[in-house]
Amino acid sequence: MDAAVLLAGHVRGIAEQARAARPDSSPETELLAVLGPLVHQHADRFPALAAAIASQYGRDQALDFGLERILDGLEALITRRTGYLGEDQPRLISSGA
Repeated sequence: MDAAVLLAGHVRGIAEQARAARPDSSPETELLAVLGPLVHQHADRFPALAAAIASQYGRDQALDFGLERILDGLEALITRRTGYLGEDQPRLISSGA
């Protein structure tokens, strides 16, 4: 149930940001408009962040990126709890039988 709440929260958050954005914009575009100049001004201190922000202009992928990271984390949690890596992988932890 917690996983479902986590996923719903991410989707709801992105939807609320999209609803608050200007009609001709997106949450990512508006965030980059604010952060971009600030990070660019300090690019010598944060070169990797400056490059990452520069490469994101015009790419609205926050929903997909977040979902992928959440699902990666849930997969890691399930693997850690069960010792199971998937259909093609053997169980790492004996079930005691």
